Amino acid sequence: MLTVEQYISQMKKKDKLDEFNFQNHAENMTTVIKYVMDYFNNYLNPEAYDYENIKVEQTLLKIEQEIGASYPKSKDFISRYYKEYKSRIDRTLKNYISDLKYYDLFYCKEDYEGAVDAFCNSSKVKGIGVENFKEDLAVLAQEIKDNETEKPSFSSYRLLDDSLIDWVKSAYREYKVNIIQFTEGYMWKYNERYVERKYDSKSETHYRINRYNHRYNNNPFSIDEVYQENCNRPFIEGKKGELEMLMMYDWIFDNVEDSDYWSEYVNLCISTQRVKIVKNINALIPVKVKDIAYPPDVPCSKSFIETYDGFISNNPGTSYILRLSYNKDNDVIWKDEKELKSVISNLHETFSKYCAPSVIEIFPPIRSNNYGEEEFFQKYSILEKAMRKYSDLKIVIVNGSERYHSKPKYLMQTVEDILNIRRTVKERKYHLKLAVDISSLFKKKCYGHELEEKLDKLSEIRNSILGIHLSNIHDVYSIFSEIRKEDDVYLNSHGYHKYSDFLGGISALFNDNLPRYFVPESVAGSEDLEELVDVLLRGGFSFRIEEQKYV
Repeated sequence: MLTVEQYISQMKKKDKLDEFNFQNHAENMTTVIKYVMDYFNNYLNPEAYDYENIKVEQTLLKIEQEIGASYPKSKDFISRYYKEYKSRIDRTLKNYISDLKYYDLFYCKEDYEGAVDAFCNSSKVKGIGVENFKEDLAVLAQEIKDNETEKPSFSSYRLLDDSLIDWVKSAYREYKVNIIQFTEGYMWKYNERYVERKYDSKSETHYRINRYNHRYNNNPFSIDEVYQENCNRPFIEGKKGELEMLMMYDWIFDNVEDSDYWSEYVNLCISTQRVKIVKNINALIPVKVKDIAYPPDVPCSKSFIETYDGFISNNPGTSYILRLSYNKDNDVIWKDEKELKSVISNLHETFSKYCAPSVIEIFPPIRSNNYGEEEFFQKYSILEKAMRKYSDLKIVIVNGSERYHSKPKYLMQTVEDILNIRRTVKERKYHLKLAVDISSLFKKKCYGHELEEKLDKLSEIRNSILGIHLSNIHDVYSIFSEIRKEDDVYLNSHGYHKYSDFLGGISALFNDNLPRYFVPESVAGSEDLEELVDVLLRGGFSFRIEEQKYV
């Protein structure tokens, strides 16, 4: 039975009435009034009116409007079932299967048939006839799952390895499975179980206290059990460590605010071969200085050699970095073209006698009233052109120490200088890259916003930074144990240390897959170097001997 609106609409179509034909305005009004009177006097017969059936028909109309686009294959079944049992089978089934442990990983016919069998045997659906519709229910279950599965979003996963992102995208594209949706739901259950919430009314502070020990855990989040129960799925098979890594990312970034652990965790997973498709982050290629030995577990095959005139006295081996420097403030090679060409000639002779270095590192000349970036690049272009014959050779410029007061300043000694040099290189399409002497750049301690601002600026050009110099890190841990985010304070019950702003900052700065050479230029001896290496490892850096080509 139609509603009055539906009846009028039907009659309008039958009579081809056009209410916007204003020439027939009075006639149209009379006709519509006649429709209304006819509806109540003739069509709507109280004696023939079946209130229950009309109510069902109206409900079915609403159901069809609600589910038509979501469950196109199952809408007829849902309507049929409602007519017979007066129950929304789609809602009942959805509530049941969405609570299943691995619902978000369902992808095949067997998954949905198994879920339907369990559903039909559930005490919640006894007596509503579901066992007679297993085939229809399996189709509906898949439509429910597909409709609930969102396309993966990576906006909050900016530190995730590209290979992991590709894996998640591939699973969604091939199997309509959002692995991130699964891990986020799975980790929320850990949040509910292990993150205690407290409120201090005096300070009006909300505390979130993590009571789950996720660091250095051999079976975090029961990953062994999860993998064992899902390794038959083609997108999970062989990806136990990768699945664990997604869980860990969500846990430490979105649940307990322990981002300090991420870089170290990734590199630990790689070194222990827990993951197969992920690359090291914060990777450093160790460079030996003054025969100071690295710890035994950090192999080193590259040396650091300094020259003032282009000659070197001893065989540098097959892999070395050559610093092109000058005595004291006598930077004549960058001020006099003849001197520069003489040094270039000496370099050719050296490279012919031994081999070319992987990197020529330029120590910056002194800035003056009549010498700046323009004058430097006039001379630099001569060097770059002369070195083109060595196809694998890279040229970088490293910053000098920041000078104050009356001392003449280096061409590149501050973050702003580094950015200016990079800007000129890009504009003029030179091939010059950068090295950052962190110890010199942050010789004067800075904290908080000032440090964050400098590191943020450097992060914008991180792809141009091919090497770092670092001799010590005095402040390893922060004096603060709590982490504040918006109105919440995050704590842990396992004594995790929070890294200092400096260590955490440089770790975040180089948080990518580009290996950079590492020069402990001013380190005092092997013991100090071992301590520095240990701090860097704990801060999320890794050491590798294999050198990939720079881009």
